[in-house]
Amino acid sequence: MSGIAGILSPNNQQIVSIILNNITHRGTSSPKIWKSPKAALGAIGLSSLNEEPGPVITRNGKQAVVMDGSIGNQHLLYMVSEFNNDSGDTGTDRVLHDYTAHVANIFGLIHGKYALAIAGENQFILARDHLGIQPLYYGFHDGALCFTSEIKGLLGIVNEVHEFPPGHFMLSDKGIYPYKPYTPKPVQIDGPVDSSEIFANHLRSSVRKAIPKGAAVGVWLSGGVDSSVIAALARSFVDRLYTFSAGVEGAPDLEYAKKVAQHIDSEHHERIYNLAEMLDVLEKTIYHLESFDAPLVNSAVSNYLVSELAADHVPFVFSGEGGDELLAGYTYQKTYNINVQLTLSIQETIAALHNTALQRVDRSATAHSIGVDTPFLDSDVVRYSLAIPSHWKIHGSDMVDKWPLRNGFADILPEEVVWRNKSKFWEGSGTGAILAKHAEGEISDQEFNRYRTLENGSNLRSKEELMYYRIFKQYFKDSIPLNEVGRTQHI
Repeated sequence: MSGIAGILSPNNQQIVSIILNNITHRGTSSPKIWKSPKAALGAIGLSSLNEEPGPVITRNGKQAVVMDGSIGNQHLLYMVSEFNNDSGDTGTDRVLHDYTAHVANIFGLIHGKYALAIAGENQFILARDHLGIQPLYYGFHDGALCFTSEIKGLLGIVNEVHEFPPGHFMLSDKGIYPYKPYTPKPVQIDGPVDSSEIFANHLRSSVRKAIPKGAAVGVWLSGGVDSSVIAALARSFVDRLYTFSAGVEGAPDLEYAKKVAQHIDSEHHERIYNLAEMLDVLEKTIYHLESFDAPLVNSAVSNYLVSELAADHVPFVFSGEGGDELLAGYTYQKTYNINVQLTLSIQETIAALHNTALQRVDRSATAHSIGVDTPFLDSDVVRYSLAIPSHWKIHGSDMVDKWPLRNGFADILPEEVVWRNKSKFWEGSGTGAILAKHAEGEISDQEFNRYRTLENGSNLRSKEELMYYRIFKQYFKDSIPLNEVGRTQHI
């Protein structure tokens, strides 16, 4: 994971250094900054993963690009581009050279996870991947556009921070535009069993190509089917795999994670914590997370602690995030008896990832300067999952959720793990109930009723959320419109 920053102005270009200094946790390399008469770009990367976020500069020195993330279909971009690239073949190079030849048309063709900026002689471009896997924010300083990877990067620099929308690009002289959204992959599927076999192949390929060269690899392992499948797949591609779990004493996730670790022969580490330890990291968690949403925060506490544990052993981890969204893994979705309702619900949960679960994954990893990948959200996996009929995702008389995943990997994991019922991150780790009970003792009913309504007219949903909101406001005050803070809809 990298940190990028920039300003579109000939003035105040020293701001880029200040922004990068606010997000130094996103990288371990020294900041690099490129300046031109019209703009300045900067970036930091994870040297342990040999990241090269840029700035990458054209031979004439007049154009540059910075990018947080990676691009998966470089071969396609190479065929599209007529630019003869002899300066390297990194994803950042490819974007810059294709931009030189095709300007903004290229963004609809890019598959991967990325947030990027291109400074040209007469135009400035921002772009973000289809799902918003990589974060991107912007605001204005003395009328000049500034951008970076986290809200905190722009604190004290701009009056108001806005999230750059996923699946969009911005042309500085024309506006913000969407590119073609992900659509179902054109493929013949002969039945539920066939759907699970093809899905398994796509996911296996996604894990394989995401493994960094020469780096130790870990998995955040909750013991649920999503992270367990990712761990089992990753184990088949590396000589040594590290797995990490966190929870309170007796949490079900810890027991299931141990079973999986033993089954796949990983080097397993766990972090058992109590209320005092949760409260000790609560402010740091909210500061890094940049949200006050109750389900998101209490799951982020566990995620923060397991990431802290992982950082002691590896520079890179896999996360199982995205499986529930793609394959109808939420309990409430079983109540839909009309296929179109479930199909639309799946689309809604995928669209909500960018500033909820994906924000948690990104910030938990970058808080401890490690890289993270979400194989379920690889473009080929997403497009294929969209092609699977919704009634095959919740399948059979027992209404088994995520059936293509469970059936596709039933032979590589213990049965009790493959067919384990869905447990929310904060439930499985045991964190949620403890923090909610603590908030009940800290905030009276009268206090909650008095302060639950926010400035934008929305209501906080619990005393726990009010407790988080107060911490959030200490750090972020009025820097981000509250309607841009992601809210979990189904808790």
